[in-house]
Amino acid sequence: MHEENLNFILEQFIDPEYIEPESSRYLLIEKQESGYTELNVEIRGENICIAQYDKKSRCGFWNRSSETGLSRCVEHAILQHTSNGWILHLIEMKSRVDNRKWFNIRLKNRASYLDIKALSAILDIHIIKVCTYTTYSEDRFSEHFDETNPRAKVAALGERRINPVDEWNSGKMHITIGLNCEIIFHHKSLLMNRTNQKLQGKLEIG
Repeated sequence: MHEENLNFILEQFIDPEYIEPESSRYLLIEKQESGYTELNVEIRGENICIAQYDKKSRCGFWNRSSETGLSRCVEHAILQHTSNGWILHLIEMKSRVDNRKWFNIRLKNRASYLDIKALSAILDIHIIKVCTYTTYSEDRFSEHFDETNPRAKVAALGERRINPVDEWNSGKMHITIGLNCEIIFHHKSLLMNRTNQKLQGKLEIG
């Protein structure tokens, strides 16, 4: 249950189709040509869930050139209220992860964080922590960089080059915003179970 002011903003200013009815359980789905993913999420406390976030309208003022990486976002986002403030949970769904895909995943998480920061200003809530999750069934990371891929040789605008294998294994995601501002997101990889063309898994958020 939301406090009075937040509840008023959600009801009066936000499209009712934009967020899910508040619950302690969500079934988050991603349909792709390569397969189908289902993630059962259990979350404690007050929360705001934006399912299918990548298919919904977001901030229209970004420079969405290929250099900025601001044109895409993660599949799902959940804001969770705790005693210290709000935690943002960002969920990206993949069937396979590798060096190149990790590069794109990082850009999606950065863009999503910036979009949700704008939304949180409207909702008058403060994000104190960001947790990111990547669902997958195949790990094809390699210590050898693809020198034929020009995007792997240089960092995107506002990003420093990161070793994808080291970062994937570290449980952290380094995000650079502006010239001298780097923030660290917590990251958790979620290995999914495959049944035919369906990937299934579970995420518990305490």
